[in-house]
Amino acid sequence: MPHKKYKIDRLKKTKFSLVLSGGSSLGLAHIGTIKFLEHHHLEPSEIIGTSMGSIVGALYAMGETAETIEEKLKNLEINDLFEIKYLQGRIDYRKAKAFLKNIFQNKKIQDTRIPLKIIATKLKNGEEKIFTKEDNVKIYDAIIASISIPGVLEAEKIKNEIYIDGCVSSNLPIEAAKKDNIKLAINVINKKARNYHYENPKHSFIKNLITKFQILRRSSRYYILNQTESKIKTTKKLILIEPNLKRFNSFKLVNHKKIIQAGYLETKKYFDEAEKIYNKKHKKKTMTPLERVMTFPLRSTKKMIENIQKLK
Repeated sequence: MPHKKYKIDRLKKTKFSLVLSGGSSLGLAHIGTIKFLEHHHLEPSEIIGTSMGSIVGALYAMGETAETIEEKLKNLEINDLFEIKYLQGRIDYRKAKAFLKNIFQNKKIQDTRIPLKIIATKLKNGEEKIFTKEDNVKIYDAIIASISIPGVLEAEKIKNEIYIDGCVSSNLPIEAAKKDNIKLAINVINKKARNYHYENPKHSFIKNLITKFQILRRSSRYYILNQTESKIKTTKKLILIEPNLKRFNSFKLVNHKKIIQAGYLETKKYFDEAEKIYNKKHKKKTMTPLERVMTFPLRSTKKMIENIQKLK
């Protein structure tokens, strides 16, 4: 069953939660949605983010604009954040920690201008962890936990609990939003993507390794799609924005302007369609003279005749 469409005016009259999914560099599309909200003077009552969504969401929650968020993230490359340690069989992300710490300093979640929730996953049982102001943790610590890709990056330890990427438990955390709020959810890992064509790798160690990594990426994508789809079907008061980002590589921070524009246009498209549906539903039918006579109230007609007779 399709979800009800909400007009912009509705968001101005009620509280709404902004929910930003994970999706590596595709998460830059979130900036486009924020830009649209700014153009229409709309502000969420809370922000919820997973992985890249937690980075963009935290910056917005601190008071950054779409323009300043883009400026901070546009020139990033994977090499600026991660370093492969071949002999140790792991990826070091001290650079990512330094980058995030430089942006967020020692600010805690309770220090944001807009209430913020960051999603991670407990390694011991796979349960979702929602970091809020009650946890009294630094923003960059919660983000590091939210982006710790399992099997690739080291898990993050916070207060004796070990966490991995929030996408494992909830890549689109609409369930973390306040129940009565409208949920404006931006899902960048969606079905609008190319089909994967498997090719047997040539007999070389590197090409075999690359193929296995591609299969792992694709498998995790399917898991996220299925996990998200089941939640979308049962969520009420949902505005779902799913930009078409199939042209872009989620592991390369390039074409940032086009990714941001895709997010903006998809958000605009949703509200344009909502406006059309509303106008069509409430359009007043133009009646012919005969229809006006046929539908004219009997009491009014009788009174009009009486008034005419008095004039005689």
